[in-house]
Amino acid sequence: MDDDDPNILGSRRWKKLVDELCPPGSVCGICKGARGPILFDVRPRHPLGRSLDHIRPRSLGGDVWDPANLQPAHYGCNAGKRDRVPTQTNLRGWEW
Repeated sequence: MDDDDPNILGSRRWKKLVDELCPPGSVCGICKGARGPILFDVRPRHPLGRSLDHIRPRSLGGDVWDPANLQPAHYGCNAGKRDRVPTQTNLRGWEW
């Protein structure tokens, strides 16, 4: 499968990674739990539903399948982050 394939995130391999790396009790790696727990059994694309975030975005050369480049995330946090790399600039939290 080509890493540029837009269907990667819908593949069985990706869904298996989500199950392995974002089990119940996971904390969002983007907001660090500030928005509450990652919810399970919610509709697809629910803002507090589960997803996996590419720490180094695919568009910036991040490895699509490397578990070291993936972290649990709320779907809404992940969608908001888009292809940016967060940098911590002050004690108030993450700035984009």
